[in-house]
Amino acid sequence: MRWEDLALDLGYAGFAGFVVGFAIRRVLNFFLMLMGLYLLSLMWLANKGVLTVNWDQLFVLFKGMFAGFSDFVLGLVRKLAFAGSFAVGFAIGFKL
Repeated sequence: MRWEDLALDLGYAGFAGFVVGFAIRRVLNFFLMLMGLYLLSLMWLANKGVLTVNWDQLFVLFKGMFAGFSDFVLGLVRKLAFAGSFAVGFAIGFKL
């Protein structure tokens, strides 16, 4: 394995990471926009007297949902950091 091949692989991995991160950010922005529209529609319908919303229970639900998502992201970042550093260390150790 040559250093040029390793640099090329790291460049591809960096580009792929950028593309995936960009796509996830766009999807997350779209999801948050839909969530905001949903909350605004609930507020409007509650204001008009069409429905009654238990706001405390709704916010407990959202809080639990986002706490689970943040735990997932933190676990994923830890695993990716470990895997990336392991792969680089392995490649360097294998080369030497």
